[in-house]
Amino acid sequence: MSIESKRVDSLIKGFSGQRVLVIGDVVLDRYVVGAVERINPEAPVPVLHAKDESFSTGAAGNTAKNAASLGANTVLLSVVGDDSSANDVREAAKSEGYEARLVTDAGRPTIEKKRYLVNGQQMLRVDYEDRHEISGAVEQELITAIEQAATETDFIIVSDYAKGAVTQNVAAAIMAAAKQQNVPVMADVKPSRVSYFKGATLVSPNRKEAHEYLGLNEQDNGGLSDAELATRLKDTLDVGVFLTLSSEGFFVLNEDAGVHVPQVHKIEVADTSGCGDTAAVAVCLAKLAGATDAEAAILGNAAGAVNATKVGAQALTPEELSHMVVHDEVLHEHTV
Repeated sequence: MSIESKRVDSLIKGFSGQRVLVIGDVVLDRYVVGAVERINPEAPVPVLHAKDESFSTGAAGNTAKNAASLGANTVLLSVVGDDSSANDVREAAKSEGYEARLVTDAGRPTIEKKRYLVNGQQMLRVDYEDRHEISGAVEQELITAIEQAATETDFIIVSDYAKGAVTQNVAAAIMAAAKQQNVPVMADVKPSRVSYFKGATLVSPNRKEAHEYLGLNEQDNGGLSDAELATRLKDTLDVGVFLTLSSEGFFVLNEDAGVHVPQVHKIEVADTSGCGDTAAVAVCLAKLAGATDAEAAILGNAAGAVNATKVGAQALTPEELSHMVVHDEVLHEHTV
């Protein structure tokens, strides 16, 4: 299954100027890169000689920066704390090319994940977060922002990491605004919230999540087949399904009959974090650009493959995506 290069170029050019609204949990990703030359005399652990430190946005921020990097006019709605890390999120969003409309919740810290790396490999990750759901004035401020932003977008992507931003009330506001504005919704959400998005346009769970969406355990009797999973998800949630199969690609059940779109790109995997976000963005933009479901899945596979060659959640460019689809190889080597 393939796409002619002219068609690839046409679809990717169609990404430019599309308006995308991302709603969900934003994370500040910090990276401390260095070398280990000795063991700590105080305890049997390595000592990292730090040489460089950087930060970028992750989780819903990764979805937003990939949409922006691929050419879409992108807005992120999320919640941050009243702290210095929130300022870093704003700074990172600006440099990554999208608009971050952030609601401040003084009762929680900005979610931050700090990674320590040696030779491209993680030594340690430290997380700072509070997972309680937003409520009261904070929730209402986010809902008001959703109602306004929905009038200015072509596609809504819900990027939920179950960190508290996507409450039942927030989800209801998203679905109501999308219906009122006739805007499609991709619900890339955790199983605990999938019932809030019944009737969304698309969902993109992996196999484990898909079973959990249906209240099933993937390990019971070997789980359901891809076709069975997709069919039951479509019938139960009234959605189009892009079932992500990792190295096996996608199983798609939406406008056409169910089809397996295999992952044909053989790459050297550096880091799989953010691959699902990147693939989902490519699928949504492809659909906006007029792609068939199979074409959207092909672009999603290529997007995920490029992302997996990069350390950390880095943005995908149109050139990288096109090169992977057409030439089946990465355009450049990638480092943090």
